[in-house]
Amino acid sequence: MTGTRISSHRVSLSTLDAIARGVAGPDVVHEVRRAERSRTLLLLRAVRDEAASSPKAQGPLPDLESAWQVLDRVQQSAPAALETVLSYPYVAGWAGFTLRRLRRGHPTDPTPAWVHLGHLHGIAAAAALHAGIDVDLRVPARSGTVTVPTLGAAFSPVASRRARAGRVDQWSVARIRSRDRDRRIDIGDDTVRLPPDLSRDATGWWALRRLECREGSRVLSLRLDDLDPYRGLYETLDPHRLDDAEVAGWQRMLGEAWHLVCRHLPDRADAMSAALDAVAPRPFTSRFPLISASSGEAFGGINVARPHAPEDLAEILVHEYQHVLLGGLLHLVPLTRQGEEWLFHAPWRDDPRPAAGLLQGVYAFFGVTEFWRAVARSGDAAIADFAAFACARWLEPTLEAARALRADRAPTEAGRRFLDGIVEQLTTWAAGSPRHRGADIVTADHRAGWRLRHLRADPAVVATLARAWQEGDENGVTDRCTETLVPGSDGPWSLARVDLLRCVVREGSSAVKPAPAESTGATVADLALADGRHAEALDSYRAEIADDPDHPPSWIGFALAWSCLASGPGPALLLRRPHLVRAVHRLLRDGADAPQPDVLATWLAERLPTGDDAYERPRTGMA
Repeated sequence: MTGTRISSHRVSLSTLDAIARGVAGPDVVHEVRRAERSRTLLLLRAVRDEAASSPKAQGPLPDLESAWQVLDRVQQSAPAALETVLSYPYVAGWAGFTLRRLRRGHPTDPTPAWVHLGHLHGIAAAAALHAGIDVDLRVPARSGTVTVPTLGAAFSPVASRRARAGRVDQWSVARIRSRDRDRRIDIGDDTVRLPPDLSRDATGWWALRRLECREGSRVLSLRLDDLDPYRGLYETLDPHRLDDAEVAGWQRMLGEAWHLVCRHLPDRADAMSAALDAVAPRPFTSRFPLISASSGEAFGGINVARPHAPEDLAEILVHEYQHVLLGGLLHLVPLTRQGEEWLFHAPWRDDPRPAAGLLQGVYAFFGVTEFWRAVARSGDAAIADFAAFACARWLEPTLEAARALRADRAPTEAGRRFLDGIVEQLTTWAAGSPRHRGADIVTADHRAGWRLRHLRADPAVVATLARAWQEGDENGVTDRCTETLVPGSDGPWSLARVDLLRCVVREGSSAVKPAPAESTGATVADLALADGRHAEALDSYRAEIADDPDHPPSWIGFALAWSCLASGPGPALLLRRPHLVRAVHRLLRDGADAPQPDVLATWLAERLPTGDDAYERPRTGMA
């Protein structure tokens, strides 16, 4: 855009520290937003240059220069209208997605390149409509629908039906015209006349709806985007229009969640209001884990599956705000080194994570911990126990992950300073936060399950131990035990037990009855463990292992139930080195009847070196 100035941006140490310690205010968010604006302009220029170098990629649409000229006119006559469009999360998200698509391809994306590039014409049309200036642009239509970013979407019912039936092209060219307040969109043989008020639905027009929540002077205003094709962050999505009842449910739930955020984290609420712009609804698939996502390319946009409880949505808002703010910061200063591809255990993920991914999780759950800590300290008896559970569930594991990352060579100097701030705050909280039995079990479940699936014991040591068992050798293994971390999972994951334990804390004993637990997929053994019937749980998990000796949830459930019944080196080894015990068990059951898991773990514990210093730290580069 002619005359558009891209500023240089720098991050002060005070800004870095404020973000790290969770005390960034709206002024810091606006500082990051200004940098994001410059980045969006650079992305737009990159898309323009990419299109110029590949003229055929523009397909049946006019050259992108026509869209660029419209944006120039809007900038000169109504710069605020241009800012409204360019600051929308899914405009920058589109630019990043399209650049990757043009440069590297996308094997699972069937959309022609010209449709992606042509979205810039729709962006220009949106800016013109906001500005109230005349425009005449050709734009891409997807199955008879034309998206106008920040405003809504026009659709031709006839063209949509024909596209779904395969009788017309899924991708076509439409025309947006606005002249003397006569605004229309031609889609095939149909013409959709736009209403005077574009924020209201009309025949052939879906308006982009807005959710607004007020808590005193604090306002959270989010566009509920169920239309934009680039709201999927890493994939394009068709429009999925929510009905009025669903929108009302979103409004009600968001209002209650915003009340909780403002009550318990009032200072952070001010920054969240400045940072968050849009929420893209996702299908609800499970009570736990909570489903949400965001992207560093779409600053201010979050994807959320609306949960059942407002406190869960409040957690999601805090969680995704943390990701959004950190994503903006990372565009200004690198916090981890390029090329450092070591993998780490992340207590909130099933897969091993690289340093950059672990940092994102640490910062997100740092905010989640603060939220639940504040709720737990508020004296709200109705949710006190669950808040204590949620705080304990994330505080210690997040601190552990932050310390592990800080001790590694992956963080830059700025990244280590950033982690110092997080660790300092979490350490302070940990000193005054009580433990929670339910949280301890869930944390141990994930840690042991992750180790069972992603660590591999030295095959030579495993073979030696198996041979010693078979030959009755009483000698111990004195060699250092090496372990390898592998990205692929050795066995499936199941969230059933964790979901059930979480429900027990929230809903009480009613959650362990068979009928309510069916939706979690919990087994009889899981129900017994959640109900505190540990001996019964141990027997049931033993039967599960006999039926399927490789099933990870059964092994970890057995270890949890056993550790609740007894202390000692055997249960401790099975929780700490389940991968080693199962590996020996595999060799032994190949040639004869397999030993019982507790008998084998006890035998191994008596023969293996003790302490973590007997094991080399498991690390490996990504494949």
